[in-house]
Amino acid sequence: MFGLLSRERDVLVLALPLFLYGAVLILSDAWQRTPRLRVSRSFDAPRIYEDERVDVTLAVTNEAPQPAFISLRDTIPDGLSLVSGETALGGRIEPGGSSRRTYTLSASRGGHTQRQLLGAAWAPWGLGIRDLTIRMESRLTALPLFETLREIEIRPRRFHAFAGSIRTDRSGSGLEVHGCREYALGDDIRRINWRASARREEVIVNLFEQERMTDVNIIVDARAHMHLQVGGVRTFDRVVRAAASVASHFLRKSNRVGLLVYGDTFNWTYPGAGRLQMERILHTLALARPSNRVAFGQLRQIPTRLFAAGSQLVIFSTLGSSEDEDVPVQMAARGYSVLLVYPNTLALERSAISPGASLDLAGRLVRLGQHASLSRLARAGVHVVDWDLTEPLAVAFHHAGQFERGVHR
Repeated sequence: MFGLLSRERDVLVLALPLFLYGAVLILSDAWQRTPRLRVSRSFDAPRIYEDERVDVTLAVTNEAPQPAFISLRDTIPDGLSLVSGETALGGRIEPGGSSRRTYTLSASRGGHTQRQLLGAAWAPWGLGIRDLTIRMESRLTALPLFETLREIEIRPRRFHAFAGSIRTDRSGSGLEVHGCREYALGDDIRRINWRASARREEVIVNLFEQERMTDVNIIVDARAHMHLQVGGVRTFDRVVRAAASVASHFLRKSNRVGLLVYGDTFNWTYPGAGRLQMERILHTLALARPSNRVAFGQLRQIPTRLFAAGSQLVIFSTLGSSEDEDVPVQMAARGYSVLLVYPNTLALERSAISPGASLDLAGRLVRLGQHASLSRLARAGVHVVDWDLTEPLAVAFHHAGQFERGVHR
């Protein structure tokens, strides 16, 4: 414009390259078409356990009759972290050709969704560019880890007619000797106690304790104020793993297991048995999150009508108030057999504070309060497992079993 107004030939000559470049750029952008691409994203396993690695393969195919010049980058949501490889691919793709990229992710517990790819498409001379957003959802589920528990002693008040592994305090078919009596017509001769028969000079048969299947309902307290995070340790994650461990134990013992995650939405898994039920429970626990919903603010609002009368309840909760402490007692009074797993965070919290005399005194006071509350529950008929979160769950069940055996002796 300055050259035209001033009629200076030299200025017009200098402006000519810029004018040609701008004209070519405008024409390239006008003639540029969005490439026709077929994009696929695949995991080598759609479900993994937390902290495991999964390989992701990203493939882009050019379905247009002309070459495509693209650059794409896969988005990684929170909860997934890149371990190795590159999430970006690009360059010139010939008609019908494709480009692939494989990278490795690590996932934390939960359900993860990769939703889109972001990038750009270039004109053949690189003078035009258009942003690309390709929406494509791929879901990956990271299940919680769990440990194998050896033995959990429960005494439910209701059993099914099918054979199982829970002792019923009734004579019948089983492995543990329940008592003995005189031989009656029709008794199996394999049950004859020959030593007792020789002493008493009459035929004595053994009575075995009946073992039956029962319902075990697991309740996970998912209220946010019941959990904390100390450093990189989140107590809710450990409770979720413990609930998965208990569910796996009772399902392996041929029982029916149900799950209620109390704190967020109404998350109830109806009792069932077998491997499919374990998959349902693991999937529910994978998606469980702490919540601040007012509707689930108190533990007394647990819908006990979901649980069969006389069944076994396993509650994972720290019982934050005196009203919460009354809930297991009331459940035991209604005929349920209640096992409370108390996630004790005292040692975990002390590890994050510098030691001192005041810390020791505060720790003893907190421990005395916990002991008073748990003793009150035990006297009311609630079986209590005091679980130190710095130790495996199996250690807590072992100590609780030794204590109960010592009390019975």
